Amino acid sequence: FSPDSILDVATGTGDFAILGAKEIKPKQMLGIDLSEGMLSVAREKIKKEKLEDIVSVKKEDCMNLSFEDNVFDAVMAAYGIRNFSDLNPAAFMYFKKNGGGHLAVIELTSPSHFPMNMLFKTYSHWVMPTIGRFISKDKKAYRYLPQTMEAFPKENRMKEILEKAGFKDVKIKRFTFGISMLYMASK
Repeated sequence: FSPDSILDVATGTGDFAILGAKEIKPKQMLGIDLSEGMLSVAREKIKKEKLEDIVSVKKEDCMNLSFEDNVFDAVMAAYGIRNFSDLNPAAFMYFKKNGGGHLAVIELTSPSHFPMNMLFKTYSHWVMPTIGRFISKDKKAYRYLPQTMEAFPKENRMKEILEKAGFKDVKIKRFTFGISMLYMASK
């Protein structure tokens, strides 16, 4: 599979889009994000890497895209969709797809198997917030990440969401003892 055009959803500072452009070598890579501040950083990184002819970024609301149908051969998202307000198939899969298109999503989630689930809970609910309070003096600063990880659908539920949205051949791969999950699918 060699896509000509790829959409990087929730691109942030563009790291995944830049990596994708170097590794996959599409003709066009578009990174979208709501944060203009992050996109400014992405533009500088893209320029530094001399990828302006391939990679561009644009401010877009991932839940309400302005693109025509069938624009992208592939859609990818790394560590951003757990922040979406809605993961129902209509909203989450609003990403535009050609027939035969591919999806790759890598996301943080809380591990579901012992002992990693217990280690994660201890670290994320006690150790990280304690260190965070000490460093930042903000009691809430280090609670958001574990909350979004725990709220993100587990493997089988995410597979159901993707299948309900019309994706097939959904494959799931665990990394870092189940803290990071890769979902791949095609349409």
